Amino acid sequence: MAAFQRYKASVDPAPASGGLLKLKQPKIDRTRRMWSDREEQVLLTSLMELVVHGWKSDNGFRSGYLKKLEDDLRREFPTTDLKASPNITSKLQAWKKSYNNEPNFFLILDEECNQTLRLQD
Repeated sequence: MAAFQRYKASVDPAPASGGLLKLKQPKIDRTRRMWSDREEQVLLTSLMELVVHGWKSDNGFRSGYLKKLEDDLRREFPTTDLKASPNITSKLQAWKKSYNNEPNFFLILDEECNQTLRLQD
């Protein structure tokens, strides 16, 4: 029922169609890209590897970390259209907004990604 309400019904006044009911598809925002669960998992794994290898300091990551993340994503998904800016930065900002007060930020994200991947299998 909810899916039907997204479409607007209109009657075609053209006599060739016999006044049949037509459904117009809603406009879709093409600027927003949805991340797959696997892409999020690879991004999270890459972030954790950067932390382990000393790319994280007290004030954040060293310069060039976005390029490393982009390279890791491109290695895993050769045909991906993900870029460091705006895709990766906006994903990190969304994660910070959701989990900023959590002391175990990476552990919580890793557990959530693993649960969604288990559900898909």
